Amino acid sequence: MLEAFEKMKRHYRERSSAAEEWKKNGGKVVGYITHNVPEEMIIAAGLFPFRMSGDPFETTQIGDETMEYFFDPSVRSMYNMLLTEKFDFLDFLVIPHSNDSAFKLYYYLMEVKRIEPSLNLPDFYLLDMLYTKWFATSLYNREKMLAFKGRLEALAGRRISNADLMAAISVANENKRLLRRISDLRKKNPPRISGTEALQIIGPSMFMNKMDHNRILEAFLSETDSLPPKDGVRVSLEGSQIDHLQFYELVESCGATIVTESHSWGDRYAADLVDTSFGPIEAITEKYHLHSPSPRAYPNGGEKRHCLDIAKDADAQGTIFFLLEWDDAPAWDYPAQKKVLEENGIPTLCFRMQKYLLSDTERMKSEIESFVDSIRKRN
Repeated sequence: MLEAFEKMKRHYRERSSAAEEWKKNGGKVVGYITHNVPEEMIIAAGLFPFRMSGDPFETTQIGDETMEYFFDPSVRSMYNMLLTEKFDFLDFLVIPHSNDSAFKLYYYLMEVKRIEPSLNLPDFYLLDMLYTKWFATSLYNREKMLAFKGRLEALAGRRISNADLMAAISVANENKRLLRRISDLRKKNPPRISGTEALQIIGPSMFMNKMDHNRILEAFLSETDSLPPKDGVRVSLEGSQIDHLQFYELVESCGATIVTESHSWGDRYAADLVDTSFGPIEAITEKYHLHSPSPRAYPNGGEKRHCLDIAKDADAQGTIFFLLEWDDAPAWDYPAQKKVLEENGIPTLCFRMQKYLLSDTERMKSEIESFVDSIRKRN
């Protein structure tokens, strides 16, 4: 079990290592940003899906010359990494229309490619899906999914059959089933793994071969009875996507254990499977249209119920909100979420307009410690 966990920690830390190895062995790598790109279809094409992330510890000096300051900081970081060729192992880049920052990134890259043709950028593609819950939207999205399938077939140099799609769906669904068992370990009373550990177990699913990750997860899960219990105050997290460990480590250094979260780098990634009871194209379209692992939803209001449901399911004693600067969508949901949680006896703490690289951590640590202490006193 220790060996399996160390492998996952390494892939979480060295995120491009599996993709670069795949490329070195003659394969092609498809990078994608955010969580609304169907990795099942990329796997079915015989390509390597790689979810891109930013790096809060690296400057964005080059990207800042052409990108306005009000972009989601993780997207700004990825833009800078593309311009400085940190993703030079990518053969193809998929950008979904999942939020304004991601959508605009596509057009920024189009302009960069025009004025700097010598820059080593991968070919990129806009997956223009819509997320309103109407039948006409589902028809539109199915056409976009078929067009995306055709683009992947051109890249792979072969046709993607229904059998290929079903096999890829099976592998990805099994991965999510295993990750749900990881989630169950966090929800035990007491928890058997921390939030920081959970991110390092979930994240490699987006950075490495899914079948390899499944085998490592099975090895880890086969010996979980020996895991020591965690004794921190149980908290859930809400707000922005958190793609690195810094905030988790800070919270859990203050006597808390993060037992669940509502972002797709954590528990929400495995929340829904692709339904295999109907055709694979329709099933994949339905999954990413109606069951995307995203807190950004239309119509608004579902997140109010969701934050309470996951907090109760994990027996959370409190909820902490983490809101990145210029990441407006979760901030819009915050007032209603705070209200419903506190009406149900779950106290909240909020950190607004946070930098991608955490600053003023001493103040944050003091606030978290006071929050944790107040929960202990009331229980």
